[in-house]
Amino acid sequence: MQCEAVGEFMSESLLKEVRDKFYYVNWSPHDGQRIFLDNASGSLRLKEMVQRVERELSLPDQLGRATSGSKHAGQVKSRGEYDVRLFLGVDGGVVMPAQSATAAAFRVVEEAVANFRGSNVVTTALEHPCIYDSTQIFARMYGKEWRVAPFDVRTGRVPVQSVVDIVDKETSVLAIIHGSNVTGAYNDIGAIVTQARKKNPDLCIIVDGVQYAPHAPVDLTEIRPDAYIIGCYKSFAKKGIAFAWLSDRFAAIPHRKLIGKKPHEWELGSMDQADFAAWSSVVDYWCWLGSHFTKSSDRRSQLVAGMKAAERHETALLERLMYGTPQRRGLRSLTGVTAYCVDDGLSERACLVSFNLANMPAPAAVDAYVSRGIAISARVSDAYSRHILERIRVDSVVRLSACHYTSPEEIDAFLDVTEDLIKTR
Repeated sequence: MQCEAVGEFMSESLLKEVRDKFYYVNWSPHDGQRIFLDNASGSLRLKEMVQRVERELSLPDQLGRATSGSKHAGQVKSRGEYDVRLFLGVDGGVVMPAQSATAAAFRVVEEAVANFRGSNVVTTALEHPCIYDSTQIFARMYGKEWRVAPFDVRTGRVPVQSVVDIVDKETSVLAIIHGSNVTGAYNDIGAIVTQARKKNPDLCIIVDGVQYAPHAPVDLTEIRPDAYIIGCYKSFAKKGIAFAWLSDRFAAIPHRKLIGKKPHEWELGSMDQADFAAWSSVVDYWCWLGSHFTKSSDRRSQLVAGMKAAERHETALLERLMYGTPQRRGLRSLTGVTAYCVDDGLSERACLVSFNLANMPAPAAVDAYVSRGIAISARVSDAYSRHILERIRVDSVVRLSACHYTSPEEIDAFLDVTEDLIKTR
């Protein structure tokens, strides 16, 4: 089976430069040489990010003081907030830091359900539990109906109409994932927002962009949500920090804050400027990569160019993974492999595939891959994935998730190991 080529690999020389900017790209201090195909669990870390965070963490001066060091901390924080907006393609709004994307989602969802008028809350069956659970919990807490739009098990996407059908004039909040961490598919957020707001212009819309953000450019001026959430450790930075961008309308609602703070203040407690420096390092990296694809000196233009190049590279990886090469078969052609939710082609999705090997439970398959030098993970029927796997009608899946620093040769090696595992069963 062949596919229409829509991806494009980065040059070997540029890919080598990219890989050199990350720690542990092809080995682990614990396991030695390995191929890293578990990016959806947490990406590799940028070397410059780690070094910049270390520098900032060593500084003693705190925000809001009279010293030069304090002023420096404020500048680093301000630039980090600016870089969140730059990354999202938006000028205004409020940047809310949080300990994690889940913490950000729970806070944003609760404030939205509590404050926006309406008697029901809408989400989808494809959500990460930070949205799936929080919408259910707070709908119940505030006496509202919880509605769930189904996803298409053939494609791993939520059809626009399945969301629009359950939105009405009484819907207060719609919370939806941009890219799935189980199926790899991207939802058409722009169309969903547009059509949902035709039915209810006052609807509050929250988008979980954690899995989408590392793989393709985001432009909030196009999709126009009220809140958009990103998790930094999925995007080459570090754990312990995530951001939610809030529209001016959202930021103005009553919310938990110190009484003496300004009305649009959403930060609770003092944040470490190192967290903001971490994110600026990510944006600087994307601009560096983009400078190889555009002559523009504008940082947003560079960032978008870099992310589009990464997206093309990942699509080429996905093509190779699914359809193979003249020398080896891809997952589509391997007898004994079942790949889920990829029936509509390879466009508009990350290089993330959930699959199973015949007669081998997913956890056992993961152990077999790891023993052969491939870092990969399983999704099982637990608090994170049960509601999605139930709809696919499986108890567990093996999840491969690549990134733009993954090489074609690493995909080839994975396919060779997969064929060997099938033969030895």
